[in-house]
Amino acid sequence: MKIDRKIATLLMVAVLVVAFAVLYYGYQQLSSQYVPESAGGNETRQEAPDFTLVNSAGEAVSLSDFRGQAVILNFWASWCPPCKSEMPYFDALSDEYEASGEAVFLMINLTDGGQETIESASQYLDESGYTLNVLFDTEGDAADKYGVSSIPTTFMIDKDGFIRNMSVGAVSESALAMEVTKLLTMQEE
Repeated sequence: MKIDRKIATLLMVAVLVVAFAVLYYGYQQLSSQYVPESAGGNETRQEAPDFTLVNSAGEAVSLSDFRGQAVILNFWASWCPPCKSEMPYFDALSDEYEASGEAVFLMINLTDGGQETIESASQYLDESGYTLNVLFDTEGDAADKYGVSSIPTTFMIDKDGFIRNMSVGAVSESALAMEVTKLLTMQEE
């Protein structure tokens, strides 16, 4: 009887130690990916990783080409229903802000060559009438640099090249407009 109680106690302690280790590891992983919503004062700002991808004309385009402008970076695919649901909002806002030169919208298509090809993405854009700046991430380099594990994922990058906010999942029109306004307001400070 005493042996059973000791074994049960040891098992309980072992389970608690393992549970604590898993929680600690999870916390460390999540906190290392945290990007502050507004990076001002003494908060650490994360520089947006540069990348070079091709656009629909086959031209090489780098994120650093847009230094000095706010950049809204969205990772998407044409087979993704949440991505498709937010495309009209990105299209409308890009027309508004790019015309004034206030911001650039870069839509990074996760072009894996199987489920998503340049042709299927281009066909979707043409059929929908979208005029967005689309870059094709055929090797997954940009997605890897940004740690994108699900789509859609959107990053707000300030004119100095720092990530100011990110969101995972589809955004509403009002939420997207609010985040773009907030990004542009931060730049004026």
